[in-house]
Amino acid sequence: MRVQMIVNPKSGRGRGVTAATVAAAEFRQAGWETEVVQTTAPGHAIGLARDAAGLHDLLIACGGDGTLCEVLNGVAGSDTPVAFIPAGTGNDFVRTVKMPRMPREAAQHILRGRPQAMDLMRLDQPAMVSINIIGIGFDAAVAARMNRQTRFGGGALSYLSAIVMELAHMRPVKLRLTVDGVPWEGEALLVAVANAQSYGGGMRVAPEADVRDGLADIVIVGPLGRVDVLRTLPKVFKGTHLSHPAVSCRRGREIIVESDGPAPVMVDGDLKATTPLRVTVEAGGAKLWLP
Repeated sequence: MRVQMIVNPKSGRGRGVTAATVAAAEFRQAGWETEVVQTTAPGHAIGLARDAAGLHDLLIACGGDGTLCEVLNGVAGSDTPVAFIPAGTGNDFVRTVKMPRMPREAAQHILRGRPQAMDLMRLDQPAMVSINIIGIGFDAAVAARMNRQTRFGGGALSYLSAIVMELAHMRPVKLRLTVDGVPWEGEALLVAVANAQSYGGGMRVAPEADVRDGLADIVIVGPLGRVDVLRTLPKVFKGTHLSHPAVSCRRGREIIVESDGPAPVMVDGDLKATTPLRVTVEAGGAKLWLP
């Protein structure tokens, strides 16, 4: 088995390199020919994966959800499967597929793995794919702050810090959504277009999302006051917020999001686009290597 690990050395405050070292040792002990390469800038993993696709039996993304997203974009159009060693701040996609977050255990899971088809979400502009969650509104603003600030701690702690600091600037956005031809228009604190269940270090914003059902879950959170946001956050971590009167849900294969002016769009943890946005679900479009 010939594999290449694509490592983001900045993920998780440097945990990417440590995690890759641990995982690579497990692969080599099992007899896998393992090459390790590191990214040097945002977007670099896309090029590395594109160059490696077809030359290796398996590519392994080592970093956060953004690194996994980049590697999947790099292998698009090829038959090369992708695995992942979680080493980022949030590590949210692994929560949906219930994979261990410790590198040695994750590597052992990969050693027992095989290619499995899972859904992708495809954006038109810019042309790219997403495996986890696309966010518009407050969650995109929090992602922008996360990218600017020093990430003290990890996981939910970093995201909670960014949420609290972003509350002072919180404003609802007037949006127009069309889900499989059915329109909705109104003000929203945020809209999450979800293939998987969680973002932000364990916030289960779309607790009923299924990465194999060929559909995206669209969660719309209407205008909320700052105190109500703080009161509701614990429910989001438990996935029990869907009963809140300000929350509504839809499910579909084609989602169009429009706003009066360009609004930032978060894709798998990083700001990657602006509205207007068209997202289509590609059923079984990702070939992930899982037990």
